[in-house]
Amino acid sequence: MLARDAKGKLLDIVGNSSDENYVGAGNIYLSIDSRIQQILEENLTVGVQEASAAWGAAVCLNPNDGSILGLASYPTFNPNDRGSFSNQEALRNNVVARVYEPGSTFKPLVMGLAMEEGLVSGSDRFSCSGSVRIADHIIRDVKKGGHGVEDPKKILVNSCNVGMALIGVRFHVFRFYQGLRSLGFGQRTGIDLAGEEAGLMQPPERWLGVVPANVAIGQGVGVTPIQLVSAIAAIANGGHLLKPYVVREVRDDKGNVIYRGKRTPKSAVFSPGIASYLRDSMREVVKTGTGKEADTPLEEVAGKTGTAQVASGGTYTKGRYVASFVGFWPYKKPRYVLLVVIGEPKGGRFYGGELAAPVFKNIVEAISLLPRVGKD
Repeated sequence: MLARDAKGKLLDIVGNSSDENYVGAGNIYLSIDSRIQQILEENLTVGVQEASAAWGAAVCLNPNDGSILGLASYPTFNPNDRGSFSNQEALRNNVVARVYEPGSTFKPLVMGLAMEEGLVSGSDRFSCSGSVRIADHIIRDVKKGGHGVEDPKKILVNSCNVGMALIGVRFHVFRFYQGLRSLGFGQRTGIDLAGEEAGLMQPPERWLGVVPANVAIGQGVGVTPIQLVSAIAAIANGGHLLKPYVVREVRDDKGNVIYRGKRTPKSAVFSPGIASYLRDSMREVVKTGTGKEADTPLEEVAGKTGTAQVASGGTYTKGRYVASFVGFWPYKKPRYVLLVVIGEPKGGRFYGGELAAPVFKNIVEAISLLPRVGKD
């Protein structure tokens, strides 16, 4: 069987050709693990449907080299049924093309940047009474009455908006912006998949008034799942932002390797000591904080919950939320980083800790029962 490419060259699908323009077909090998891929697809579908949500995304990668082990997007379509192509939302790969506000999953990254800048240390204390006025806005915590006096680790464990807002206003806005750029936000990751979006991040000249505080709690910035999971991987691997990839290897028709995916560092964002502090803090989030629904006896998981409102027309829409959970395991020497996002659930439940964290847990437990996959 023969086929022609866009330039009219003959490609070998099955069989051979004597055409002088013939180019033999090679093989592409992906980093995707089919078992992990199936686990992600099945659990994401259940999670989205049980929440009566509009969309979902899940992506798992190896934080040590940036290779994607599995990625799932919902709604989906059947490539064998052209009738299913009419649903434009189903054709979108939410992992690379869905832009949303990350909410509290952003907080460990901002905390790390603040510590790198010397704006925060582990011995600092912050007082949370339940709300704080920043410029002409009031930022409130979910917990009425506040969390009292907290150190940086407790701010993450309690997912404290007030504490993070107080940290956000300590930044020089240009340094804050550049720090987030170094983590890959506001730009494409360069993953070898079509349709990637760059996300949304206002230029620092427009970070006036309450904006730095809002950004510190994951509001006013738009990210894609692949951006967020890659940035969290920098915490997991000791501080390096890596370029994610799905193409592991390409061989020509003679079996020669003509391309090989590899670990590609983009920037060093966290020192090993600060990355370790963040990993320990995120472990506490799962053990005693907002992420307890992600805890499992099978693995030592670290992570962070996220709940964000959906903005439309410049304002937040009542009743529209995005629930998420991002984490890694084993937390002392992570081999996997996983993000689960449940978009616009209905039925009254919308917190990341109650919707996304259980899906995360189910995926972790299913992967842990597989024979060892990926590289250490």
